[in-house]
Amino acid sequence: MARYLIVLVAAAALAAGWHRLATHDTAVPEVPAPATPSLPAVESAPLPGNLGEIDVQLARRSVALDGCRRAGEKNANERLAEYEAQADEMLRVLRSSTDAEHLLVAGLVSWRKTPEQALEFLGRAAAADPRNPLAASQMLELCLETDACNRARPGMERNLIAADKANGLAWVTVARSRLGRGDEQGALAALRQAAAAPSIEDYYADYVLLFDRALAASSNLPPFERSIAAHGHGAAVFTAGLLIARDCEERGPNASEWLDVCLRLGERFEHSSGSIMTRAVGMGLQAKMYEYGGDSRAQDAAERRYQGFRDEWTTLASRTARALELKDATVQRRFLDTFKASGEVAAMQYLAAEIEARLPQPQGDQESRCPTP
Repeated sequence: MARYLIVLVAAAALAAGWHRLATHDTAVPEVPAPATPSLPAVESAPLPGNLGEIDVQLARRSVALDGCRRAGEKNANERLAEYEAQADEMLRVLRSSTDAEHLLVAGLVSWRKTPEQALEFLGRAAAADPRNPLAASQMLELCLETDACNRARPGMERNLIAADKANGLAWVTVARSRLGRGDEQGALAALRQAAAAPSIEDYYADYVLLFDRALAASSNLPPFERSIAAHGHGAAVFTAGLLIARDCEERGPNASEWLDVCLRLGERFEHSSGSIMTRAVGMGLQAKMYEYGGDSRAQDAAERRYQGFRDEWTTLASRTARALELKDATVQRRFLDTFKASGEVAAMQYLAAEIEARLPQPQGDQESRCPTP
């Protein structure tokens, strides 16, 4: 199966800054190239077939709200600077709040510059709303990135399980935390729970809506511009769960327990997630585990499913490239509602239908793709 290097765009650059992912040697299966609102489409380049040779610092989205940059529109660096200013203002306005959502946002936007302060905000958010899965997961995610709270991680793992027990990705985060503590059997137990969990949810739409509310409280952006900004900030939220693919690659060849649980996890990612990225990672993970197990027929089938899925995604990405021309906050909200209810592909299909019904069609044989510079 061909391998591709994800080309980072502004939201990815923002996240890499916030969460310092550039210092990590992370490798994941081939996933669709991410995009972010109002930026040029991203491209992918072929890489060798070894998963370990793929360096993907961050892979976020949503591809559906990507758009061609027109004359006079902000470039990636300008958009990044705008996001940074918005983050600073959200922190200034929300840091003194007692509202759990506000404290969660304060923690997210202060992660890069002051991780110790971010831990404080996230801790206050989790205390104010112990059953908030976003606060519980981000608390543990940040703890995995710093040495300051290693002793507190078992308690954070328990809190995340209590807040989000039905979500397989919560169990994956717990597994990665246990691995970091040297508890390999505990990590395997968590991955088995992940593979059996009722849902696989990364909360992308919830993060976008969270930032939309935070921007409403801290800025005077009109609804459409606020929605676009919220997608940028939501795309920058770091969730390490999919990095379990690296752990599976390291352990699968030499341990049948890991091979089995990682294969089952890949199946769950593919069939139970509404996220394009998670589904693609699941197919790649299965292909790699089948390769390790010597089942070339099943490996080929997983690779063919991935290619068909990538073709479907690429077609939808082309059809949604003109999304920003709609300039309609209601459409963007319905996109998120569809995402939450039926998954990212269904949301892209909804958006493509809106574009094709409401915008003039390109003339002649012109496509809706962004023009090549």
